[in-house]
Amino acid sequence: MKEGLLIGGSVIVAGVFVGYVAYRVVKKKPKLFKDVKLLKKTREAVSNVGKKTSAVASEAKRAFAEGFQGAQAKKVATA
Repeated sequence: MKEGLLIGGSVIVAGVFVGYVAYRVVKKKPKLFKDVKLLKKTREAVSNVGKKTSAVASEAKRAFAEGFQGAQAKKVATA
């Protein structure tokens, strides 16, 4: 349980740090983000990353479930 809390806290701290760095970059270089096309591309890229991450996570969950069920079946067959 402590490991889960440590990992969760680390993710939150990393997210805050990345957000702060992004804020500082936008604040120093506002011309960079005035381009609407750049913002659209960035949003699409972030959206695609989210979709791919979700797909990988669901595939990993399915693979784990199949492996677990296979292990349970072997355990019952050998018992």
